[in-house]
Amino acid sequence: MIKHILVASDLSSRSDRAVERAVQVARQHESQGGVKITVMHVIDDDLPQKLVTQMRQAAQDSLRAVLTSENAPEGAEIKVESGDPVSTLAARVEALDADLVILGVHRARPFWDMFAGTTMERLVRAVKRPVLLVRDPVAGPYRSILCGIDLSPACLAAGGAAMALAPEAKISTFHAVHIPYRGMIARDASEKQFAPFVRDARAQLDQWWDRAEVPEGLPKPEIRTASVQEAFTAELQSTEADLFALGAHGRMLLSPSLLGGFTEAQIRDPRCDLLIVRG
Repeated sequence: MIKHILVASDLSSRSDRAVERAVQVARQHESQGGVKITVMHVIDDDLPQKLVTQMRQAAQDSLRAVLTSENAPEGAEIKVESGDPVSTLAARVEALDADLVILGVHRARPFWDMFAGTTMERLVRAVKRPVLLVRDPVAGPYRSILCGIDLSPACLAAGGAAMALAPEAKISTFHAVHIPYRGMIARDASEKQFAPFVRDARAQLDQWWDRAEVPEGLPKPEIRTASVQEAFTAELQSTEADLFALGAHGRMLLSPSLLGGFTEAQIRDPRCDLLIVRG
């Protein structure tokens, strides 16, 4: 159940979409007792104090105007603080006990992002709450959810969070199975040649699915003999999903964000709105 949404705003048009989505989600969940929205902007505390004071007032005026224009629910709150954006936001998420963090797509900074990661990568790493990256204009509630299943607690948490976020949306799942040395094993990509791999993958999926705490309503995925990226692209096209739910868990120790290559790629270049949930 969503009770409190924190929107992280950098005062750009990208963040305006995040506020719009927060308002839409709050309205969709009004029957559950209401959802509070807090919109927060963090000013770099390395700046001169006089400039910080000026920027604080300008940020408050800007956020107040955005909330008014979006007809936010009563009780929507504005917070402008100074400090490191990620650590300050993470601390505020915990202090407010926010159920969901929403932000707009990041401004690409190729050199810096290569070594430090994007703000969303750092934020997902810093908080344990679901983080929603809003890419697309808000035309209404989400209609179709796509969830990747990789046999981890994180993917189930992502599926459950997505269904709670958009209870009226249709949800689809997929499970990608990598075929090692595919070109050598099955040059003509026949089902017969792939059958042993698919059979083993299905047995593993069935066993895990029976033991796991699968959220009610989350459908069991079909197996795709493709890379995760290929399977995702195909499923996104066939389902026309406007929200992709992805469980985050670190596998690449040399990664600056410890989220894994596929997750990082989705954050840096999302194909639709993206919900990241840590297991």
